[in-house]
Amino acid sequence: MISLINYLSGRLNILNKSLIEKDVLLHRLLLHVMKTDLKNQFAFKGGTCITKCYLGYYRFSEDLDFTYINQKEFKGKSQKAIRRILSTKINTTLLIFEKIAKDLNLDFKKDKGNKKYFEFGGSNKFTTFKLWYTSEILKEKQFIKIQINFVEIIEDKIIDNSAKSLYQKINKKEMQLLHPSYIDIIKEIPLKTYTLNEILYEKIRAILTRREIKARDFIDVYLINKKLKLNFLKEEKKIIKKITFMLKYDKYLQNLSVIKPKEIVLDDVEKLLLKPVDKGFEKFMISFCAYLEDLKGKLQKVVEL
Repeated sequence: MISLINYLSGRLNILNKSLIEKDVLLHRLLLHVMKTDLKNQFAFKGGTCITKCYLGYYRFSEDLDFTYINQKEFKGKSQKAIRRILSTKINTTLLIFEKIAKDLNLDFKKDKGNKKYFEFGGSNKFTTFKLWYTSEILKEKQFIKIQINFVEIIEDKIIDNSAKSLYQKINKKEMQLLHPSYIDIIKEIPLKTYTLNEILYEKIRAILTRREIKARDFIDVYLINKKLKLNFLKEEKKIIKKITFMLKYDKYLQNLSVIKPKEIVLDDVEKLLLKPVDKGFEKFMISFCAYLEDLKGKLQKVVEL
C-alpha cells in the first residue's frame, strides 16, 4: 500500500500521507458496507458525507457516520423491547463488519465487551465500532470509527445519493496499470444519505453537546450555510428538536464562553484542510457564536422543564 500512498500523494500534491492512507481505507470500507444488506438500512451522514456527497473535498474526515433509517420500528415499543431489537441489530451489524474487516485486513472482533472495538451510549442506541489497522506511514496502530445512531429523530427525508472519491479524477486505465488491486478507490458509491439540512442540524447539535470543542464542526457549518444560505431562526424548531432528543441521554451543554471566534481555525483542524477557509469565516463565527449563545439559553429552559 505504501507505493499507492506515495503515488497518490505526488499525483494530488497532498503532503500528509497518513491522512491519504486513512482516506483510502475509509472509501474502501464504505464501498464494502454498501455491498451488504446494510445499504438500505442506514443513511450516511456526518463530516465524511459532507465532503463525499455534497461539498467536495475541502478537508479530510476520519470516520463514518450512519443513522438507522426505519425509526418507525421503535414507535410504541417499551424500552425493554427496544433494547431487545437493538441487541439483534447490533449483533447482525458486527457480523457484517467482522467479515468486511477480514476482507480489508483490518483488526475487528465481535466482542461487545471489549472497549478496544466497541463504545455504547444511550442504552446501546448509539454505537461506535472501531476497526484497527497498522499505519504503514506512522508505523503504529490507528483505527477508523463507524458510528451508528440506531435510535434518532430524522426531520428531513432520506435521499438516494452517491459518495465520490478524492481520487475519482485519476484515469481508470492509469490506476489499472499502476495499482490494479486498488482500482476500487476511484469508484463512486451509490447509497442513501441525510439531506444537507439534516446534517447541519446535527452539526449544531454536536457543537452544543460534545464535551470538547471541534473546530471542524464550525468550518462544516460555515460551508454548509454558505451553500444553503439558511436562516437559523427559521430552522430552529428542527434544531431544538434534534438537540433535546440527545439531551435525554446526556444533559450536557457546551460552555461556549471558551470559544474565541477569531482563533477557532487555528487548532489541529488545519492538518485536515485541503483548501484554506476563506475570510468570510471570521465574520460568520462572530454572528454564529452569538446565535449559539441565544440558542443555548432557550435549550436550558427546555432542559429545566
